[in-house]
Amino acid sequence: MNERIPALKREAEIPRRRGGKLLGLVILLFVIVLVVLFFRSPLSKVNDIHVTGTNHLSEAEVKNALGVQPGNSFFVPSSSKLGERIRKLKPVKDVKVLKKFPGTWEIQVTEFSEVATEITADGSVWAVLGNGLALPVKDRVLPDRPILTGWKQGDAARKALCAALGNMPEALVADLSEITPDPSKAYPDRIKLFTRSRFEVLTTVGKLQEKIPYLSDIVQNREPGRVVMLEADTYMPYSAETAPGAP
Repeated sequence: MNERIPALKREAEIPRRRGGKLLGLVILLFVIVLVVLFFRSPLSKVNDIHVTGTNHLSEAEVKNALGVQPGNSFFVPSSSKLGERIRKLKPVKDVKVLKKFPGTWEIQVTEFSEVATEITADGSVWAVLGNGLALPVKDRVLPDRPILTGWKQGDAARKALCAALGNMPEALVADLSEITPDPSKAYPDRIKLFTRSRFEVLTTVGKLQEKIPYLSDIVQNREPGRVVMLEADTYMPYSAETAPGAP
């Protein structure tokens, strides 16, 4: 005789507790309150702005460019956005914005270096930076840089010359005394350079960068003379011009 197996009884479902959801909601509300309190507290504000590396710019000019004052948000604007604002200042070559919690910003400015000087008709002395920008020198003391004479402010060759000077070795730039434009039909950007070590150099703005090693070698190891650095490089000491039989 077949016996019927009794059906298994289903276990009663345990009702879900709502206590877990309530606890999660309380924690969320607590976090929101903390966030609100934090952003309203002095900890989320800018307290100090330190500016370093400026020479021609004042600390006030850099801070004005930031568009932020102590008491404003520490987190907004971002460091990259603040850097973009400062780079709009003409003397600025690069900048780093470091945010140090709590409340301190460090603005590390790198300006274009001084590569030359200019003297106006009234005797004012201007420092010329690597991007071609000319700024007045307050004490009228001539920097140890070559004097640019005969150049126009908007001349593209002048700006390119300043960029090339910015890439020159410091010792060579310090030895240059004067740079003048000397254009020709073949070389519209031809220039003459005069050094304190009594060399006269004829080259072009476009070739100056690649000719720097050759010029440095001559200035350091040869007696004073004339140097031509165009398609071909030539050098003749002044003594050869005055020697018997010289043309």
